Amino acid sequence: MPRAQWQQLLAFALLYVLVWSVLPPRLLSSLPFDVVESISWGREWQWGYYKHPPLAPWVLHLFYRAFGNVGPFLLSQLCIAATLGFVWLTGRRLLGPQRALLGTALTMGVAFYTRPALEFNHNVAQMPLWAGIGWAMLVALQEGRPRHWLLLGLLGGLGMLTKYSIGILLLCLGLYLLLGPQRARLRGAGPWLALAVLLAVLAPHLKWLWQSGWLPLTYMGERSATPGSSARLAALGFLATQLLNHLPMLLVLLGAALGARRSLPAAGAALTGGPRGYALHTTWPGYLWCLALGPGLLLTLLGLALGLRIRDMWGMPMWAFSGLLVAAWLPGRWVAPLRTPVLRGTAAWLVLATALSLGYLAFGAQLRHKPARTDWPQAALAAQAAATWDALSHCPLDVVAGNYWLAGLVAVPLAQRPSVLVTGDARFSPWVTPQRLLHGGALWLREDDEAPAPPAPLGDPTVLAALQEHRGQWQLPWPHDAQAPALTLHWRAYVPARCSRAAPAPSNF
Repeated sequence: MPRAQWQQLLAFALLYVLVWSVLPPRLLSSLPFDVVESISWGREWQWGYYKHPPLAPWVLHLFYRAFGNVGPFLLSQLCIAATLGFVWLTGRRLLGPQRALLGTALTMGVAFYTRPALEFNHNVAQMPLWAGIGWAMLVALQEGRPRHWLLLGLLGGLGMLTKYSIGILLLCLGLYLLLGPQRARLRGAGPWLALAVLLAVLAPHLKWLWQSGWLPLTYMGERSATPGSSARLAALGFLATQLLNHLPMLLVLLGAALGARRSLPAAGAALTGGPRGYALHTTWPGYLWCLALGPGLLLTLLGLALGLRIRDMWGMPMWAFSGLLVAAWLPGRWVAPLRTPVLRGTAAWLVLATALSLGYLAFGAQLRHKPARTDWPQAALAAQAAATWDALSHCPLDVVAGNYWLAGLVAVPLAQRPSVLVTGDARFSPWVTPQRLLHGGALWLREDDEAPAPPAPLGDPTVLAALQEHRGQWQLPWPHDAQAPALTLHWRAYVPARCSRAAPAPSNF
C-alpha cells in the first residue's frame, strides 16, 4: 500500500480514537455502570473481587486517576487498537501483509467494536489479551523458542486475571495442540513452560479465590443458571446475536465487491481455474479456523449441552480473527482490487456508527422518555454528598455505603476517594471493617424501593451504637429533563464523635 494511503489510514484512526475518547464524557452526565463499579473496585488493590478477577479494575483505576472522565473511554479505544495490532501481526504470519490488512479492516466491521465497546468492562479488557494470546501461540508454534512460550504463558495468565471466560480460548488452543498437526510440540518443554508461567501469574489470585470462598465462581454460576428449558434456546440465540454483529462486516465486503466489480471479473477465474478454489489461502488453515470460530462455537455447544445461560456480550472478544478468516477465503486475484473499497467501506461504517452512537448519547434520554444509567446527575450527587458530610463532620468522607451503582456513582468522583461498602454480603467489600467504620464513619445512601437497614458491617449494633447518626433526603433534578419528577434519595450519615460538627438526630427513621 502506498505511503500516502498508510498516512491517511493512521490519521483516520487517530481521529476516531480522539472522537470516541473525548466526546462521550462530554455528552453523558454520569459514567457507565460497569465503569463506576470497576473504578470503585480498582482503588482497593485487591487480588480479586466478588464478580471478577482484578486486572481490569486496576488498569481502569489508573486511567481514571490520570485522565479523569476521559480515561475509561480512552482505555476502551486503546484496547481496540491493541487488538487490531495483534490481529494484523497474526494476519501477516498466516496470510501475508495484503490479506492481513483486509482482515484487520474487516474486523472493525464487527459491531462489538463500536457502540458496545464504549463502556469499558471486563469484556473490552479481554479483547487485546485474547488477540495477543492467538498471536503468541502462533509465534511459539512457528518459532519454537522458549521466550515465545514464556510470552504465551504471560499473556494467558494476564488474560485469566482479566476474565475467566478467556479460558474458552485457552481450551480451544489446547485442543488444537492436542489433536492437530502440532501435537508433537507436547513432547517438548515449550507448552509446559507456558503453563507454568500462566499458573505463576495466576497464583496470587488463586490464593485469594480460596480465601474468599470462591466468590467469583459463585457469581458466575448464578449468572449462568437459567430456570426451565430456555437455556438451550438462549445458546442458539447467543449464536444468532454473534452472526448479527457480523452484519456490518458482510455489508462492507458486499459493498466493496460491488464497487470494484469492474476489476473483479478477471479475478473470478480464480474460483474455477485456480488450484485452490474456495480453500483458505493459508498454510495454517486449522489454526485459523480454531482462532476465528472455535471459542464461539465451543461456548454455544457448552450452553446447549449443559443448559448454561450464555450472555450475548460474552462474545465480544471472541471474534477478533473472524475478519482474517474472511480475508483468507477471498480468491487471490481479488485481494488487490478489494483493498481500497474495503478500507473506504470500513471508514464509512465507522463514521455512521460514530454519528448514530453520539447522537443516541446526546438525545437518548428524550427518545426513551426515561433516564438510563448514564443520565444520572453524578456531579450533583457527588457535590451534595460532599456538602452533607462536610456539614456534619470535619473528618474526610471515608466510606460510602449503598447498592453498587448508587454508592459507586457518588464515591468515584470525590476527591477523598472514599471506599464503597456494597449492600448485601459483607464479603463483597472486605476493605470496610468495623474498625474502619468506627474510626471514620460512613455515608449510607438508598433509593425508595430499598430496605431501610444499613448493610453489614455498618448495621452491626456495636458499630451503630458508637457512631452519631444523622439522616435526611435529597431531591435532585434529572439533567436531561428538568420537568420530570426529581430523583429522590435517602441518606444517613454515621459520624464518629471525634469528627462531629453537629448534634445527632433522633434515632427513628
